[in-house]
Amino acid sequence: RATPVASCFRNTRTMRNAVFALCRRATRQVFSAPCSAGSRGVLAPSANAFAHHGQILLARQFAVSAVSSPRAAGVTAFGSFRVTGSFRSMGVVTATAAIATSVVATTLATTTTAETKAAVPIDSLPFKKVTLYQYDVCPFCNKVKAMLDFHGVPYDVVEVNPLTKSEMKFSKEYSKVPVLVVDETQINNSSEIMRWLELNVPSAQSLKKKNGTAKQNSKASEKELKWMSWVDDRFVHVVTPNIYRTWTEAFASFDYITNRGNFNFFERQAVKLSGAVSMYLISQNVLKKRHGIVDERAELYKDLNQWTDAAVGTSAFCGGAAPNLADLAVFGVLRAVKTFQTFEDAMAECPDAKRWYKRMEHEVGGASRSDGVEN
Repeated sequence: RATPVASCFRNTRTMRNAVFALCRRATRQVFSAPCSAGSRGVLAPSANAFAHHGQILLARQFAVSAVSSPRAAGVTAFGSFRVTGSFRSMGVVTATAAIATSVVATTLATTTTAETKAAVPIDSLPFKKVTLYQYDVCPFCNKVKAMLDFHGVPYDVVEVNPLTKSEMKFSKEYSKVPVLVVDETQINNSSEIMRWLELNVPSAQSLKKKNGTAKQNSKASEKELKWMSWVDDRFVHVVTPNIYRTWTEAFASFDYITNRGNFNFFERQAVKLSGAVSMYLISQNVLKKRHGIVDERAELYKDLNQWTDAAVGTSAFCGGAAPNLADLAVFGVLRAVKTFQTFEDAMAECPDAKRWYKRMEHEVGGASRSDGVEN
């Protein structure tokens, strides 16, 4: 990427001045937006929480126009650029320009609501180590990750090989995911894990009292339980056939295996092939029949509208002014498929669900997992 930058300038002084201007612009872009510290360590823009996509696009456009202008300089290909003689100093400046460009686009991309959550110091929690054993796009695993991220609990992630499950040899009687290991305690089943965290994470305990679910027979508690059960018994099984609706979508859903987990090339290909084929067949021949699904997209839209109409209603969340466990469960299931066509179609067709999802995205923030990967 340094080649067109060098070709765009006729002398070192011009390039140097342009780089300095780029750096000044980058600094203003990154640090001028007012930020306010939210609850649980969330750092979010106070003016417009969801304008970050426009900022990223602006940064990229600026980087292209200010740094790499191959068309204006008559450059048609990268070619091979050799730094010799008077071009040595230009090479240094070129490298600086490339770094500055990366800073503008990358920093703005990572200073969004969904990517700025600071994990809670582990010393402030009643445990020392949290490890989640998961499949990356598993909706049940993503329920747990939404809960952990929302409360800023730092956690390690172990990607489990769906074929061998060798990473879970320690679990003698339970071989499904998710499994959460907290210090020496193993908790199975996504809903049970969320309940356990609610009872053991201080911020979750406080929220439970605030939203009225601390009392077992309260209306808030009964509502939360009803919709938590709906997620596990209905919603997940409607979303799944949508992910594996066609062979193309089925194989795309296993793209994560190419860059997640400590697997070799042959393991990755075997998982992708067998996983896509088996999940397509299960979705089409088992899940759709079991749950009376004819048109998976129509059922998904209907369920999302039911969620926003009956569960969320006129409030911001199912939990009222703040999310409850049901909100986090539905959000986690949807976030699991946010890179798929299923998600795009659902958000376009169900505007109320889209607005609720954006509010949840703002509340949950970015991932608090230790490897720095976004969920």
